Amino acid sequence: MLDIDLESAKAKFSDIEKFEKCDIRDLNSLREVFSKHSFEGVIHLAALKSVEDSQSRQQEYFETNVIGTRNILDVMNEFGATKIIFSSSAAVYQTGEGTSLVHESSPLGPVSFYGQTKVEAEEAIQHQSHNSNLNSIVFRYFNVAGALDSTLKDKSKQNLIPITINKLKSSFPPEIFGNDYKTYDGTAIRDYVDVRDIADAHLKAIAYFSCNSISHILNIGTGKGASVSEVIALTQEIMGTSISPLVKSRRAGDISAIAADCKKAREVIGFNSNYSLREMIETSI
Repeated sequence: MLDIDLESAKAKFSDIEKFEKCDIRDLNSLREVFSKHSFEGVIHLAALKSVEDSQSRQQEYFETNVIGTRNILDVMNEFGATKIIFSSSAAVYQTGEGTSLVHESSPLGPVSFYGQTKVEAEEAIQHQSHNSNLNSIVFRYFNVAGALDSTLKDKSKQNLIPITINKLKSSFPPEIFGNDYKTYDGTAIRDYVDVRDIADAHLKAIAYFSCNSISHILNIGTGKGASVSEVIALTQEIMGTSISPLVKSRRAGDISAIAADCKKAREVIGFNSNYSLREMIETSI
């Protein structure tokens, strides 16, 4: 396993005071930001991310997730920034029917347009990595959950855990979108990974770049899948409620089951997940 100095990675951020607002779809806007600073690299998290919305807003998703990424790469090349850490997604993989783990070489086959935009963004990064001096780490996040504190918690109307919590707080039934999947309880299975583990992976990637120049694609998850029914049941247990879920039809673009094989991330950057699903739900509450 790689010997990593996390304190050195954290120190890189100690003197950051500037916030610049720009639109990654606007090449000139990006150029203006890069012209004001000397960047060693980019942590690229800017994207639209709703699987459901991507099906009906394809042009907007393509412009933001694909064209925006290409613009960032063009400006990085123009201004000599040589390192990128990119937020991709498990949505790039083919759907599974059980709980088998997917690894980085597993077949790609996104069901959603969102997943397709992430594939195309990855391809743009890999192309530039192969044809220039760009060093890249592409993180394929699985389902990110949890919070460091209440001011940073996920309030998304698209994500299962905050949706379930808000329903239960209002004494409404939690919702299950599809109970006819080929899984052990009929509901979709996902690998939930704590946002604090995601942050830790980024620090480890920064430290990796300090002494390595080989680019990688890495899964970031826990290696354990949990079904929608299990997440809802655990949330009800923690909150001390018991309301029968409301079963609805499947949503377009949702996949059946997926969980991460994180062996490569452990070997390359020393990544390990440290937080349980219970802790993710508790901090979200």
